[in-house]
Amino acid sequence: LTYMTTLEKLYSSVRSCKYDDRKEAAVNLDLAAGYFVGSLEGKEDGGSFDGSLIFMLAKRMCVHFGTCTSSNHARINERIISLFYTSQGEIETGACESLERTVKEIENSMIVPMIQGVLYSARENEIYYKQRQGTTKSIGTEFYPEGFALAQSILPIIEDADTNAAKEIAAVMVDSFPFSSTDVASNDSAKVHRAVRTALIKLDGVDCSQIGSLGGQGFCPGDAAPIDNLSPASHTSTSLVLLVITGVLLFALY
Repeated sequence: LTYMTTLEKLYSSVRSCKYDDRKEAAVNLDLAAGYFVGSLEGKEDGGSFDGSLIFMLAKRMCVHFGTCTSSNHARINERIISLFYTSQGEIETGACESLERTVKEIENSMIVPMIQGVLYSARENEIYYKQRQGTTKSIGTEFYPEGFALAQSILPIIEDADTNAAKEIAAVMVDSFPFSSTDVASNDSAKVHRAVRTALIKLDGVDCSQIGSLGGQGFCPGDAAPIDNLSPASHTSTSLVLLVITGVLLFALY
């Protein structure tokens, strides 16, 4: 998705700062912010609900994970935007070492909504699968491709922290795609939950509490264990198709 493109611009900003090219560093920082937020969010505080990039993904996910602010903005977005402003000041003053540390914080923070997206997709996929097996009306399959795309984005990060956890996530979210909706092994949200929880302990710089909780289950040590037999339940479908399509197009351009 746009995660790698944003990182490329962020670290280009750090390199330009170290070469004492503050103008180029500022341009790259602006581009990174653009790839993170997107142009469809508009100028209102917190953005609109028309976006399709990681910023919008975080806003959609905060509703399900209990990580919205009192003004219904994603807390992780507010942290990232604050870090972008910090980076801007560090470029202006030539504080390149501090800039590099701040960029790393942005990198770690951007992982949060993508992990949330994988967890939510896994849960929705399992609900859909169980509904298909019973008499309840099915809810749609949009989360299979979304979960696949988001999982592909975070798997290299997870693998660096815990190879087995990455394999567990891939087994559910990736391996059987595009035939996941008929494969029982591809509809095990508890397996994904456990793998993410295991990896989060080993992911430096990523705070498990920033993920929040889904269905009353958190992702930090001591939180409630995931439910192995998820029952179909009523829920609100949140489409991320534009996020996937935009990410694919941007990768084609770079």
